[in-house]
Amino acid sequence: MNFRQTAMLIGAVFAVVVVLLILTFTAEEKAPATDLLSEELVGVKPDEIDTVEMERDTGARLKMVRTDAAKNKWEIVEPFRAPADGVSVQAVVTALMRAKPTASSELTSNPAVHGLEPPSLRVTLRQGEGKSATANLGDVTIGGNKGLVFVTTTARTRPMAVPRGDLDALLRDAKGSGKFGDLAKWVADYRVKSVFPSDSRAAGEDVTYLKLDLPNQKKELVLSRTAAGGWKFDSPAGWGEADSEGESTGLPTAITGVNPVLRALANVAAVSASDFIDNPKDLKEYGLNPDNPDRIRIELKTKDGQTAVVYFGKFEGISEVPKSIPGGPPQPPPSGKVYLTVEGLPGVIRAAAANLSGLEAVIRDPNPLRDRDLIQLGRGKSVDGLDIVLPGQAPDKPTKLRKVGSDWKLYGGPNDPQNAQAQAAQKIADAVGAKRSIKDFPPSNPAHFAAIAATLYVWADGFTPPTDPKAEPAKKAEPTKLEFGNKIGDTVYVRRTRPDGQVNEFGLPATIKVGTEAFDVLATVAKTRLDLLDRALPSFSDTARIAVTGLNNYTLAKDEKADPGTEPLWRYATPDPRAGQIVDGKTVREDVIYYLANLSSRVDKFVDEAPAPEKLAEWGLGATPRLKVTVDLPAETNGTKQLVFEFGRDTPADHEKVFARVSGRAAVFTVARQVLDKLAAPDLRDRVVFRALRPDDLTRIELRGWVGLVGKDEIRIKLEKNKDGVWRVPPAAPGAPPNAPPGFEPDSAKVKAFLTLVSTTPAKTFEKGKPDMKGFGAPEPFLELNAFGPNVAAFLNIGSSPDGGASYYVLTSLLPNDNPVITVDAAALKPYKEKPTAFAK
Repeated sequence: MNFRQTAMLIGAVFAVVVVLLILTFTAEEKAPATDLLSEELVGVKPDEIDTVEMERDTGARLKMVRTDAAKNKWEIVEPFRAPADGVSVQAVVTALMRAKPTASSELTSNPAVHGLEPPSLRVTLRQGEGKSATANLGDVTIGGNKGLVFVTTTARTRPMAVPRGDLDALLRDAKGSGKFGDLAKWVADYRVKSVFPSDSRAAGEDVTYLKLDLPNQKKELVLSRTAAGGWKFDSPAGWGEADSEGESTGLPTAITGVNPVLRALANVAAVSASDFIDNPKDLKEYGLNPDNPDRIRIELKTKDGQTAVVYFGKFEGISEVPKSIPGGPPQPPPSGKVYLTVEGLPGVIRAAAANLSGLEAVIRDPNPLRDRDLIQLGRGKSVDGLDIVLPGQAPDKPTKLRKVGSDWKLYGGPNDPQNAQAQAAQKIADAVGAKRSIKDFPPSNPAHFAAIAATLYVWADGFTPPTDPKAEPAKKAEPTKLEFGNKIGDTVYVRRTRPDGQVNEFGLPATIKVGTEAFDVLATVAKTRLDLLDRALPSFSDTARIAVTGLNNYTLAKDEKADPGTEPLWRYATPDPRAGQIVDGKTVREDVIYYLANLSSRVDKFVDEAPAPEKLAEWGLGATPRLKVTVDLPAETNGTKQLVFEFGRDTPADHEKVFARVSGRAAVFTVARQVLDKLAAPDLRDRVVFRALRPDDLTRIELRGWVGLVGKDEIRIKLEKNKDGVWRVPPAAPGAPPNAPPGFEPDSAKVKAFLTLVSTTPAKTFEKGKPDMKGFGAPEPFLELNAFGPNVAAFLNIGSSPDGGASYYVLTSLLPNDNPVITVDAAALKPYKEKPTAFAK
């Protein structure tokens, strides 16, 4: 071959190489359809991707498929089947579908330089059987926000740089650098961390069935949700309802309610990927060996049909809650971990498990979970109906109580419907509806119910309110029957029959505490109809006339007009000898009117709500009651202008009680005899004894007293009022001593103030008997006043004090001769009694 041929051959080869290079580079650099990595999925939304496949350069594979698009549920199907965390998987899908290449000076065209021959991780997104896109991930660099991931795709074989932040959703290590596959999340990172299918946000409300057992000890506890939303025992059989909420004890080892268990189970979860132990060497190390007697099996079902069977092994790190300090911050819940396996899933999980270390104890003895409420009151429900049957009472004629609005009413009686005694009725409802009132569950024993103290039929939200106020509420549910049997020691035995026929027997404490009040159970529930009659009697707030007949006969009338700024005066209207005489208004108000208007508060008990005429006569309430009080009302009230109060004989059992009744109520009741005595013989004497000594009506006064103030003799002062109303000392009669001490000049204003004080001062007490020299003359200090006017002549003598100066004795001609002494308040009179200068200028 000559040189020319050689040159031609070399040129041809060079041309072929150039052409191949041009073809290669033009094919790789062809403008893509989009700047997204996943250009093959243009038009596809992230939530339309149904499969994510990952493959490491070691050959390890991970495949996840979407099982519910609406709920974003995913499942791991390779290397094993397990629920996947939809949020984490969706984050991967979204990241890959939104990632875009970026310019970088580090980028070369050599895949091997960037760890892409082969890639350390290959991720494929699929939409059904049609569209798919694969990203090959090579090296990862660090550098703050400038970190890069080198990538190729099925559509772009030339290396690209992608900002590391765009693909953080795929990385377990946010800071490291190196092979992407070494830093990427793997199977455990995508697993659902929660163990049970119950949603922790539902607080157990989405669970319908719970079985807890110790398989190797033949112990089991099975609970299922009732139609009303509560819980009942399936095993042990016949135990009835379970306690939903239980009692807060603050101890993780004490389980007393179903819902706290469910809430705790819903929060059982792995904390991190390291908590998934895929290939445990020895299950015994975790307490999960099948022959472990303490291994706990938990089966849970939800409303949407999901079921999980989980085995609990060893607990570790359990701590008890410290007791709360009143007013202090809330205490943290108990913490701890449990090793567990989930049936159908490989490996062991180390999960956070607060408040569950007491599971084994409650499986062995489920008593703490038993419902301790006599009556199941669902959310927003309350007792609204009670039928009470006592010994000797016909079962078909119970005492019927119904709650209408906020009032308890009686039905089925002669005057019904009528208001019941609200406090007594509500106490019964509170007693049977008290939370956790059952203290124990004794074996069935007929001897406990040899005598029935009371039978109650109890409705909770069992009636529809009537539209007609006279109609009885319509029943919409069946009652629970409660039979209260014997009381032995501090226990009362109760037999409960549910509407479905289930019968249980319980022990209640003899005394139940509701709120801050403690009351006797049997005394509270064993109420007769008479015990439950409303004690509110007809009353009044104002009257101008009160007539009393029987043991005493008098009529009191209030003046139509009173002096401005003063209380109206009350007077005797009858009998004739006293007609027009002023009586003590305070006594009328505080003894007569108050006792009658507030008679409801003094009712001892009702004895008959519809008494026969012969009974009324026997009790002294016939045609001529022992005492009758008629009160005129200022205006017609409830169709009447008068109220009549009748008081009869003493009760046979207690002479301190008398029979009574009031117009407007047919029922007869008993009250303290004190009420009768107050009305029959009230002390109505006018306490303003010196009312007649009004300053304007007096023309002459004589004062004497002040013994020992000047010498040993008393001082005398005589004063007269002239036509101008000025008080002066008149000239003494010839040969008589002077009418005032030398130099004494009266002050008319002070004299009038003294007389006004005397005329308005009320008696504190009326003393019995003669004066007995209570400081009314020498040598005792005293002050005597003789007052004269056209229509009045009276004297009064202010004597000594019976109580160290707080009061004075006063002797007066205005009282009967046999009881002429009263006591008055001393403070205002003291200056006048001590010195005559109190009257002088």
